[in-house]
Amino acid sequence: MASDSDSWTTDESGDPDALLLLPVPETIPRQGDKLCDICTALNLDANRFVVLPGDPEENDWNRADELNIHLGKVEEIQGKTNCPLCRLVLVAISGKDIPTHENGEPLTVSMSWNTNGPTPDPTQPWNRRPEVRVLRPYLRTQSGGYPEMRFNLFPEITLLANDSPTDSTTYFIRPYDQEKIDFAVARRWLALCNQNHGKTCRTNRILKELKRSHPTEEVPDFRCIDVENKCVARVPPRKRYAALSYVWGAAIHFSALTSNIAALEKGGSLEDPEFKDKIPLTIRDAITVAKEVGIEYLWVDNLCIIQNDDKLKTATIKAMDLVYSAADLVIVTAGSDNAHAGIAGLHPGTREYRQPIEEIAPGFRLAFRTRWADSVEGRSYNKRGWTYQETHFANRSLIFIDGKVVFRCQGVDAWEEHLIEAPDEIKGQQTRRYGGFEGGDIGEFEGLIQNYSERILSFDKDVYNAFAGVSRQLTVQLDTELCHGLPTRYFDWFLLWRPLSLQSRRLSKDEPTILAPSWSWSGWVGTSWPHMWDWYNRSIGDIKKAIRKRTWIIWYQRDGHDSTSCRRLIRHKSDTHSGTKANRNFYGSRVRERFNLDCSKVEPSKILLESLNPPKYVEDILSNFSGSGYLQFWTVSVTLRLDAAHSIDEERGPVDKRHRLGILGRSGRELGIIRVQPDWLQNNVLPQEREFILICEGRDTRAENGRKDHENGWRYMAMLLEWVGNGNLRTALGSINSSDGPMYAERVAIGSIGKHDVEEALGDGLVWKEIILG
Repeated sequence: MASDSDSWTTDESGDPDALLLLPVPETIPRQGDKLCDICTALNLDANRFVVLPGDPEENDWNRADELNIHLGKVEEIQGKTNCPLCRLVLVAISGKDIPTHENGEPLTVSMSWNTNGPTPDPTQPWNRRPEVRVLRPYLRTQSGGYPEMRFNLFPEITLLANDSPTDSTTYFIRPYDQEKIDFAVARRWLALCNQNHGKTCRTNRILKELKRSHPTEEVPDFRCIDVENKCVARVPPRKRYAALSYVWGAAIHFSALTSNIAALEKGGSLEDPEFKDKIPLTIRDAITVAKEVGIEYLWVDNLCIIQNDDKLKTATIKAMDLVYSAADLVIVTAGSDNAHAGIAGLHPGTREYRQPIEEIAPGFRLAFRTRWADSVEGRSYNKRGWTYQETHFANRSLIFIDGKVVFRCQGVDAWEEHLIEAPDEIKGQQTRRYGGFEGGDIGEFEGLIQNYSERILSFDKDVYNAFAGVSRQLTVQLDTELCHGLPTRYFDWFLLWRPLSLQSRRLSKDEPTILAPSWSWSGWVGTSWPHMWDWYNRSIGDIKKAIRKRTWIIWYQRDGHDSTSCRRLIRHKSDTHSGTKANRNFYGSRVRERFNLDCSKVEPSKILLESLNPPKYVEDILSNFSGSGYLQFWTVSVTLRLDAAHSIDEERGPVDKRHRLGILGRSGRELGIIRVQPDWLQNNVLPQEREFILICEGRDTRAENGRKDHENGWRYMAMLLEWVGNGNLRTALGSINSSDGPMYAERVAIGSIGKHDVEEALGDGLVWKEIILG
C-alpha cells in the first residue's frame, strides 16, 4: 500500500503544499514553427499574462469579453500549420476537427483578453479577483453570430507555469507526465482534502437526517473486493472503502453468483486463472487505482452483489445511495465506454492525449486550459441512467477521462492534473447547493428528475431501480411519498412536467409492452422538465402554501386490474374513515367553488379493468405502496377543438420538434397552446374535437414584478387525453363504463386555458367526470 511519505513530490523548500513543476517535454517545439503575421502582431510575452498592482484589470472583477482580436476564417487558420498559436487556438475551440462553414456561411475565430484568479465568495464563482490574464478564443459566423454547433465551453489559453515571470504559478498551466497518470498527485489531493476539508467531505446531509452511516449496517452480507488479498470479502463494520462507477456496456461479463461466491471469497482468487481473465479490464484497473491511493476495499456491483440472488440484489439496489455516499472515494471511469475498455492513462503509454502546450518563443510557452467537463460531454458514461445516482451521491471522486484524472469533493469543484490547487480551493470554499429559500429550493429536486430522465437505460424496466437512491433523497428532503416517480405532497404540480425533447413511450425490449404510466415522466424516454421553479417560485415553503388552494382532485391509485380497490395517495388528519372530509381537497384545505357543477362526488367507483388486458407496469419499488400505476379520480372534463396554432410562439426555454397546436373553443377563438409529439399527430387529422380534463390551477409564465399569487396569469392546466378500449382501440372520447365495456385514458400532453374559457366548451359543456388514467 502507498505510504504517506510518498504521497507527493515537494519543491526544495520542503513545503508539502507546493508541487515541484515537471520539465516541459522536449517534443513541444516542432520543426519549422513560426508565428504567422497576425499572431506576431499580438506582441505576446510572459508578462502579458500577469496582472500586476496598478494594471487596469486589478479592480475589474467582472470584465466582459471583448472580441477585438480577429484571427481570420477557420479555413485560413487551419492552413497555418507552422504557427504554434494558431494550432493552440484550434485545439482550444475544439479538440476535434472544426468545420469551416455552417449553413454555407464561413466560420471565423476571434479572441478576447480576460482574467482569472481566486473566488472570495463560493456562492459567486464568476466573481474572481484578477491575478492572471487569459486569452479566450471564440468561433463566430462571418456575419458576427455564434454557430449552432457545440464546442468547448469558454476555452482559455494562458501561460505555462514554468515560464511565470513572478514567484506565483497558481492559475497557470502545469505540465504533467505525458506517459501515464502520476498517482502521487492523486494521493496529494486526498491528503489535502483530509487535512483541510475534514468531515465536510465525509458526511452526507441526507444520510445524517436518516441516521444512516455505513452499508455494513443495512445491506445484507455487504461485500467488497479485498485489494490486498485479491478476493471478494465481507467488509468489517464501518470499514473504509472505495466504490467503482462505470459503464457495463452491451457484452455480458463475469459476475458473482450463488454458484461461485464461495470460490471468489478465497484469498488470491481474483488472480487465479479460473477468474482473472474473466474479470473485465476496467474492474481490474480500478483495483489497481484503489491500491495506488491506499484504500483497502473496493465495491464493484457485479462482483459484490450476487447477481442471481433477487432478494439480496433488490435490497442492495434500494441502498445504492448509501453505498456510494458512504464510500470514502468513488472511482469514476468516465472515459471507458464499457467494462472491457480499461482505464486510459493508468499504464505507461496509454495516455493517448498530447497536452496542448505550444512554444511561442524560447522560454515562453502557452497552453490550453482543458476542462474535464468538456471531455465527458457526449461520452457513454454521461448518458447512462445507472451512473447518474452514483456520481450524484459521491462525496469524493477520482474521475478518469481521456487518459487524465480529476478529483472532486464537497469542498472543491474540480482539481485537475494540469492545474495547481488555489489557496481558496485548498480551504474548501466550494459549494454546490442552492440556499436562501424557505423550505429549500424546489429547482434542486426538479433537477434530479430532469437530469435522470435524459439518461439512457440498457433495460427500460430498470427505470425505478436506477433511480432508487435519488428517490430516497426526494422523499426525505421533500417529506413525501413517491408514486411512480412523482412526489405525492406536490402531486398536481409535478404532473405538469413537460418534455424538453422528442419522447416515446417507455417499452420493454423483450416485447412491446408499456412499462410505466403515461402521466409520469417515468413512462417516457426523453428529457422531462418539472418546472414550477420557473413559472412559480423556487421556495418549497411558498409552493406548499400555494398548491393547497389551487387544486380540487382527490387522487387515488388502483390496486390492480383484477381488483376494484383504490388507495388515496395522501391521507390527512382531516380525513374521515370513509374518505375525504366534506369540502376538503387533496391537501387538506377547503375547496374553492370554481365550476357551476355538482363536484361533490370524489369516491372511486368499483371498476374492473381485467377484461381490457391493459399493460402491467414495472413494480414501483420507490413507493411503500406500489399499486398498479393507474390513477382513479373525478374532475372536470371539457371537449375542445385542436387545430394549427395561429398565435405567435412566445414560449421561453429549449426549442424542440414537437408540434405546436392551438386549443380552440366554441367561438373559434384560440384559448391556449399545447405541444404534441410528431408521431401522435401523424395518426390524427386536424382539426378535430378532443377531450381534455382540468388538472389544477397553474401558470404558463412567470408573474411580472414577482406577484406570483396575484390572480392574473393563473390558468386551468388541461391534460389532453386519449382513451383506450377493448382490443387497444384508441378514441378521442371515452368513459370508464362505456356501453362497449370499461375504458381507461392516457396522457397525450399538457396545455392550459384561461379560467373564463371553460364557457367555450363544446358539446355538453363542462362535465364532472370519473377518470382512470394509465
